[in-house]
Amino acid sequence: MLEFLKLNARQREVAENLDDHILLTAPAGTGKTDTLAYRIANILDAGRAAPEEILCLTFTNKACQEMRDRIALRAAGGNRVCVRTFHSFCYDVIKTEAKRHSDLFTDFVIFDESDSRTLLRELVPEDLDVPVATLFRLVAFTKEKQAQWDILTGDPAADAKAVVARIYREAKDELLAVCVDEHYQRLPRLFAGWEIWGASFLRRYDMRLQEAHGLDFTDLIVRAKALLRQLEIARRWAARFRYINIDEAQDTSLVEYGILERIFGKSKILLAGDLFQTIYSWRGSHPEAVVQRFQERQQPKAIVLSENYRSTKLLLHASYVALERLFPEVAEVYPDGFQADSTETGAPIEVKGAGDFDEEAQWIYYRMLQLPRTESARIAVLVRSNRYARELSSAFGVIAAQSGSASLPFLLIDDTRFFQRQEIKDALAFLRLLVNRHDVASLMRVLRRYVRGIGPSAIAKISSTAYRKAGVRMTDYLDPEARAAGDPFAALLTALEAGNIVVFDVESTGLDTAHDEIVQIAGVRLAPDGSIRERFMHYLRPAQPVPKAAENVHHLSTAFLQEHGEDPAAVLQAFTTFAQGSVIVGHNVTYDLRILGSELSRLGLPPLDFPTYYDTLDIFCRFHPNLPNHRLEYLGKICEVTHVSSHDAFDDICATAEILLFAITHDIRPTIEARRTCMEAYLPAFRPLAEKLAQLREKAAELRPWQMLGEIVVQTGMADYYKKRGEENRVENLRDLFRRARELDDKALAPVDGAFQFLRYTTLSTTDLDAVTKKQRIPIITIHQAKGAEFDAVFLAGCQQGTFPGLPALKKNDTSEEKRLFYVAITRAKRQLFLSWSQFCYGHYQHESEFIRTLPKECVRRV
Repeated sequence: MLEFLKLNARQREVAENLDDHILLTAPAGTGKTDTLAYRIANILDAGRAAPEEILCLTFTNKACQEMRDRIALRAAGGNRVCVRTFHSFCYDVIKTEAKRHSDLFTDFVIFDESDSRTLLRELVPEDLDVPVATLFRLVAFTKEKQAQWDILTGDPAADAKAVVARIYREAKDELLAVCVDEHYQRLPRLFAGWEIWGASFLRRYDMRLQEAHGLDFTDLIVRAKALLRQLEIARRWAARFRYINIDEAQDTSLVEYGILERIFGKSKILLAGDLFQTIYSWRGSHPEAVVQRFQERQQPKAIVLSENYRSTKLLLHASYVALERLFPEVAEVYPDGFQADSTETGAPIEVKGAGDFDEEAQWIYYRMLQLPRTESARIAVLVRSNRYARELSSAFGVIAAQSGSASLPFLLIDDTRFFQRQEIKDALAFLRLLVNRHDVASLMRVLRRYVRGIGPSAIAKISSTAYRKAGVRMTDYLDPEARAAGDPFAALLTALEAGNIVVFDVESTGLDTAHDEIVQIAGVRLAPDGSIRERFMHYLRPAQPVPKAAENVHHLSTAFLQEHGEDPAAVLQAFTTFAQGSVIVGHNVTYDLRILGSELSRLGLPPLDFPTYYDTLDIFCRFHPNLPNHRLEYLGKICEVTHVSSHDAFDDICATAEILLFAITHDIRPTIEARRTCMEAYLPAFRPLAEKLAQLREKAAELRPWQMLGEIVVQTGMADYYKKRGEENRVENLRDLFRRARELDDKALAPVDGAFQFLRYTTLSTTDLDAVTKKQRIPIITIHQAKGAEFDAVFLAGCQQGTFPGLPALKKNDTSEEKRLFYVAITRAKRQLFLSWSQFCYGHYQHESEFIRTLPKECVRRV
């Protein structure tokens, strides 16, 4: 049995109770993370579940990493526990199920906010003067409502019309709040127009995403929910886990919780959080409703942690009194109050009222200089808005220059968004293009800075209706086969005439291409008339048992494969001989090619030698973008195939061969001349980039991801581009990217698998607060950004009415979330807390924040 000597009585109760559902209320600093880590260690030690059968969900990547580290420290095999953010869990669901249960490309990429804005900017009509940021929020709001209301019929056009209509019936006030500019001024034309053209605009945006093999962050929720509504999929995921821990429940929306409920199954659920730290209601978090539903349906045992291990006695007392005054109901939630583990009384809270912003900045700067010079990262400056952070940073620079004093090392909030920086996204765009030839968004990014002769007019022309109807996409201009023949489908037509097309498909033990094993592989070689000339079909004997979830999909059990399966190396080597030199075709075939390539590499076999591949999913998305969906089963009905698709590899390739012939006859051959004309116009302009990418792609199969990034920065001229502009800091950031990729590299993976893993990490890491501690700089960050972090000394700046609480909240006469933000801010401090405000700010006289007056007078020293 594990010993829980470091845990108090209530923490021990959480760690030892493995039979009940648990509702854990844990305010800041009460040791929640360690408690959960001990609980998981106890689950593993007691043999209640394997590591892979435990799911831990939290809110940020930083919290995820901290949880992983704590679990690995406490439990053998803890590094195999599934620890995810909610969005990365949705990513896993979609990635796992996309191949068989949707028309999503298995090589999909995630569009972050800046990528999505770029795409939206191309779609906005010239006569519509609307900020792209507003349009981005409006699209996200509409999609969130679609998920909330379960408008997921599988017909995207009909769903878009239905959700927009319902918004105008039931959520007009919410829509009004979204249709505002950056100054919160209403945009009546947008509000009225969305009802008329919103559905068609949303559909065009989604079609562009699909064309780029992309999803945005809201799609992760919408698509995961749509998949888990399918009972078969929900049951499979529910069967995977025995224990589910959901952290930061206060940040969870009903939509997100509804997704998780689908996988509860027979698992024991722990829901942890603190309602008074709810600071994301603007994102849809609804903790009261989530907790109520959890209590009604799971009847959990309620446990409250109240012993604080973070703050001094004075700071803990001050934060509890402030919380009581902000929220009178706090006594019901924490009847015992908070108890400090620390024996240190601590320094009083300093409050500075400054005449203006410059005086406030000077006071903060010089007060920081008076603090003991330990690691700078032990200090933080927290603010309510990005604007205040930027202005403070600028003011600090002026103060240091004028005073001649040593400049303090500051870190702005934007510096924590490492993977969102221009130069980092540039380098990653090149890497994405090397592993995903369809990534239009990355190509567009590369064109803006590193390619001459392809400006906005050329891009608009290539994106026009005429080019689309001909089946031409911008990425075709980079494809060596398409460039050589002047037609992206020339190699396909030539191969068919020569009887040199191999249609193939695989079934596997799972959908992790880097680790799972192929258990069935089937292929057919087509004759020039489309009939089957040769067949290849074999079962493979896996090294590990087939998971029940995979068996439920393809009905190939471990026992069956042990009896009928053959040696994997022999079968896969035979297939490479069968398909050698052929054009490869499949439906959503990138998955099949990736797992085949990975397993060949793991077995020490040479890669499949083929000139190019075609994806029937991509072909039908090009020529028939308005179909309700592009799943193989649906396309089979449209094309009236004689072979019905199933989850048997041979059935699927026969169906794929038939829809391929339909597309060649009805779409590809009739548009040859139009396509050649389109391609001819811009082939010369794309030549330098195409040749450079071809050279880099040859190296991508051999070099590690970090080595590949080094090649990209040098070979594409990226380093020279920024050096010529005097932006050495960007070059240093690129070196930092190189170092991070090397640190994260899993050498057990093949180079391409390692690149996909690294790109996934960068995509889902929207912030990088670890930079705060690693670089030993003083962060100037928003309170939202600081959530989950702690510092020895905290300076909370801008505590004046209109700034904190903010003007929009005051105008609405609803400061509840601002109150919770204040509580979160003051509980970030471990030893010292400083509050400051400006009497004259942004051209107006302001009053001291009402929140300061919630602090007990005996704990405050005004300076």
